[in-house]
Amino acid sequence: MSSHDRIEDIEQRIYMAYQEGNFQEAKALETKIKKLKGDDHLYDDNEPYSIEGKIFIDE
Repeated sequence: MSSHDRIEDIEQRIYMAYQEGNFQEAKALETKIKKLKGDDHLYDDNEPYSIEGKIFIDE
């Protein structure tokens, strides 16, 4: 199982936890997924068009 598959599985578990109203589990899983992604996905949390930390506003 690759890390990408594992991340997708955790994202599905997060979705299910929110649907069931289990917010503590969802937050714990979100923390776990951030650790798995690490620095490789540093800019995914930024704006959709950010490149190397520079933000470009979509007009």
